[in-house]
Amino acid sequence: MKAGFQAATARVQDMHQAIAGKTFETLLLVPGLAVPTRIVQGVHDAITQGVYAAVRHGGGAALALTAAAERHASDPQRVPGAKERALRSAINGAVGDTLAAAGDTLAVQMGLHAGGAPLPLSRAALAPLRPRAVVFLHGLACDEHSWSLPTDAWIDSPWAQALPAARAIQYGALLEHELDVSAIHVRYNSGLSIDTNAAQLAALLQRAAHAAPHVREWLLIGHSMGGLVARRAHEMAASQGLAWVARAPMIICLGSPHHGAPLAQLGHLAAGALNLSKLTRPLGRMADARSQGIKDLRHGLQRARRAPKPPALRLVFASLGDASDSAWGSLIGKTFGDGLVPTASAADAGDTGDVERVQIAGLGHMGLLNHPRVYAVIRRWLGAVQST
Repeated sequence: MKAGFQAATARVQDMHQAIAGKTFETLLLVPGLAVPTRIVQGVHDAITQGVYAAVRHGGGAALALTAAAERHASDPQRVPGAKERALRSAINGAVGDTLAAAGDTLAVQMGLHAGGAPLPLSRAALAPLRPRAVVFLHGLACDEHSWSLPTDAWIDSPWAQALPAARAIQYGALLEHELDVSAIHVRYNSGLSIDTNAAQLAALLQRAAHAAPHVREWLLIGHSMGGLVARRAHEMAASQGLAWVARAPMIICLGSPHHGAPLAQLGHLAAGALNLSKLTRPLGRMADARSQGIKDLRHGLQRARRAPKPPALRLVFASLGDASDSAWGSLIGKTFGDGLVPTASAADAGDTGDVERVQIAGLGHMGLLNHPRVYAVIRRWLGAVQST
């Protein structure tokens, strides 16, 4: 947080200096005003630099003290509230790489979670896992709780009464109930690069597989960025000869931008345009300060790095246009995809091999996280793997 505050203050100072500099440049061209203008500019620059330095370092110190006080005063076993978790996940998505580089306590550390609690990588902690483990990976600026987004879609579904009333309906809970699997959720810093998170995931699953030799299958399900991290982790692990890869028969991607996301591409273009002008260059620097995780979504997965492939790749992608809207609905789906990821990118049409694709009409990007129509597809795929 301290690093982010100081970076933002520096960008505001740059913008101030750029605007003031443009004004002084104009005054310097007026006959007779050059000398007094230089004097005023010198005084202005000295004062503003002092003010911004005080704000930057004073504010940063205050945030550092607050963080230190929280570390000492807080109960280490305290479970953060929903709003606190959501805010921290959003901050990590935006500037998580900066937080990690600065050693900030707000930077999320990758880890496994089950039943709403951290899952240690020890034989004792992993012993209760069933022989099949389904590993869920969230998307950008989210965490494991995103798989429990509230929705009324389940009310009229066959699974409306499948779980006890006290247990929220979500894919992991339903799969545990119906297919005798263990659901595990990965929490990670989505502001880090896809490669960094993939390398961490590959190592994490290797440790988990070593501590739980009785788990014969590790099935990966990733939403949005999570699908890219899962695929890249499998590639890295395969190239390194890690043992868990042989026990990973399937990767399921939900709305993953395999060929990039337009919003990330637009952000890159906007940053480039702002950097063309001296006056708007500070804003360009602010745009460039977005996390590497966001920047990576501009390209998705580089095709040149896609080997070897997972044994089975399953892709679910949504479109805002409903099939009942006839030609108009089809046009909406092709144009806007699920609202964030185009159909062509999520379908990854260029990929071959053991690949199956399912499109779900009338659903948005975040709707893929918790919907009975998506669950029905996931259950069919995982059930087929179980029966083979």
